[in-house]
Amino acid sequence: MTITVLSDVIVPKSVIMAGIEGRTTRQNDRSVNQGGYATTNVVRDVTMREYTLGVKPMALSAWESIVGIYEATDAGAYGMLLEDPTDALATNAQGAFQGYMSGVEFGTPGRGNGTPLYGLRKLYTAFGSSRTRARIVTRPKGTPSMLRGGSPVVVGVAAGNVALSVGPVYAAFVADATRTVTAVTPGATTQVTLNTAIPGFVVSGRLWLQGLTGADAALLNGKSHEITAITGGGLNVYTLATNTAGKAITAAGQGHKYPQPDETLSWSGGFYVPVQFSNDTMDWDLIRPGHYEDRLIAGPNVPLVEVREA
Repeated sequence: MTITVLSDVIVPKSVIMAGIEGRTTRQNDRSVNQGGYATTNVVRDVTMREYTLGVKPMALSAWESIVGIYEATDAGAYGMLLEDPTDALATNAQGAFQGYMSGVEFGTPGRGNGTPLYGLRKLYTAFGSSRTRARIVTRPKGTPSMLRGGSPVVVGVAAGNVALSVGPVYAAFVADATRTVTAVTPGATTQVTLNTAIPGFVVSGRLWLQGLTGADAALLNGKSHEITAITGGGLNVYTLATNTAGKAITAAGQGHKYPQPDETLSWSGGFYVPVQFSNDTMDWDLIRPGHYEDRLIAGPNVPLVEVREA
């Protein structure tokens, strides 16, 4: 079954402080030919994390915490949360929103893309370089601090607010403004007329459409579209780069304004790594015998692996 992560089961800091090891992994297919030239094919380009608990002797109370988590998660049938002791915080310079459209990543991390739905990312930059990689963060620690164009974004139902889903966490923006679509003219570019203009749109901005009808309405519905021109007496006619030549689309529904490509979207705060026990068995050693409360336990092989959440 798909791994369900239990958001209320968190590896306690007493276990982390007692001793933990970790590593990050990728998967590349590497080879070297007879001339000594190396080639590499990327098999998995997502960095995953692994941890081993109990590598140092710990108090019996800490070990009992591990046993409790093992039982509560059915030995890894369910996942839990762990605060990585080396990487558990994103600053505003590192935290970025990544837009989604039609169920896949869309747009540049840290920028709006005219869509309502965004995931949290942490950006890693190579020293002395502008090259970055974005890590998916699905389990922020509490409510992250969110900024749009440098201004705070709050959780709520008013225009420009966001709603945060229950883990895995995504941010869904409330539209800044909504207008009724009164006309659609298909073509190599598509003209959409709204009942009145939406303030703040510029050429190269993106208009979100939904609720249109007609046989080919799916070409426009539930997507943001690049604006190539804004015309009309009321500046309410938007020319979109989307090609709908020869298609049947009927005026109906709405046009929405969501965060735009010229707006930065960032967040900051702590976060957890979703993990699960990778083995059904859990070994232990009684390092220091004696009275019950004085005993020290070590778990030479209690491995955890990161759970990737969609």
